Amino acid sequence: MADNPIDLWYSSDEELKGIIDALSVSGKSPDDQAKDAFYMLSDIYQLHRFPNEITEDDFRKYKEEGIDNPRTVFEEVGILRYLEPDDDPRGVILCALYNIKNRTYVDINFCAERHFGNRENIPLSYMIYYTGQDVDSKLCFLGDGELWAKEDVKYASKIVKHK
Repeated sequence: MADNPIDLWYSSDEELKGIIDALSVSGKSPDDQAKDAFYMLSDIYQLHRFPNEITEDDFRKYKEEGIDNPRTVFEEVGILRYLEPDDDPRGVILCALYNIKNRTYVDINFCAERHFGNRENIPLSYMIYYTGQDVDSKLCFLGDGELWAKEDVKYASKIVKHK
């Protein structure tokens, strides 16, 4: 049996396995397979793809689960791509979907450590933003004096470091 939780999910979920297997032999590029998986699997598992899809009712449900800052597949993809920019897009999407489905988000501090040099250099608060489309989500850090209201910015958020 596989030890990797994503492998376990794949091997134990017939619907997921069928979709992934069909995409694998579709003849489409890895990017197109990832994009198809992004939309199909988000729909099947009723996962929020983009921040604007989270409603007030959704926020209340997350709050009841103890989650103050719910994340979407688009955001998780951006974080994963920031940490591993050369990973296969299909694996990135599957990992992002798994994380959102299971509420096991990648810690944004890993990205902040890389950006700011180390954990001690992370400011008490900073701004991040996301550009790109679906599987091409890209996490960026807002620089001093830089405006996030740019044409290609899809979503921006302030991160407040917990002491």
